[in-house]
Amino acid sequence: MKSTSRILLFLLLAVLPITLMAQNPTIILAYMKVTPGHYSDYLEVEQAWKKVHQKAVELDVHNGWQLWRNVHAGANDPYQYITIQWYDNYEHYFGENAPDGWMNEVYTETEWDELMEKSIASRTYACEEVAHQVTGVDNPGLVKYILVTRMKVKPGMDADYVKMEKEIFKPYHEELIKRGLMTHWGIWNSWPQKEGKTRYAAMNGYGNVKQLTAPGIEISPAELNLDLTWEQVVELTQKTREMVSSELWELVDYVFPEE
Repeated sequence: MKSTSRILLFLLLAVLPITLMAQNPTIILAYMKVTPGHYSDYLEVEQAWKKVHQKAVELDVHNGWQLWRNVHAGANDPYQYITIQWYDNYEHYFGENAPDGWMNEVYTETEWDELMEKSIASRTYACEEVAHQVTGVDNPGLVKYILVTRMKVKPGMDADYVKMEKEIFKPYHEELIKRGLMTHWGIWNSWPQKEGKTRYAAMNGYGNVKQLTAPGIEISPAELNLDLTWEQVVELTQKTREMVSSELWELVDYVFPEE
């Protein structure tokens, strides 16, 4: 019976991310490694792809597209740029309601061949990642910078980790956003789970450099209606997860529906 219970629990945990993605905002991240000496060519290629994404947004193929620069990446890093496509949920990503042949409205067959040739020459599509938002806070402002922190959750602590983010760190970041010190905060869950890759990432968004470089402020747990001390929060944090890596991304370009 114990073995059966463990198998059922494993299957439940494997299916759960798909269930959540069916309900929550889902993004597709494409990590681009630029061919040395082809940075200007790559950005020209993305401008050509931008026209495709403008049409996609118009037809509700997806909700938006962004191009981000990995600020401190060098030529030997795995990627220098990231594109993000936004969807209502995972089902939306599969595009079953997209009009047949819609991409042919953007470019002719010859133009498509030329674009694909230029794309292949200017960059390598290093990898793709699917993620859904577990929880988050926004204000209407544009996010210009994102500090991406990847988290490794301790074995068996996923539920505790997510609970901690929702009940402790979400109110904390809500207060920071109210005070004009941030523009976005979110916890994202990647799926499928790839070997050697972290599952969760925290994304802190800032509208400008002043927000990004502002000194940290201390907000008492009482101000957040938390029945904890910060010492207890630190202890809980260390118990549930560890930070694996961090990156700073800068927004280069984007397409979203007009307000």
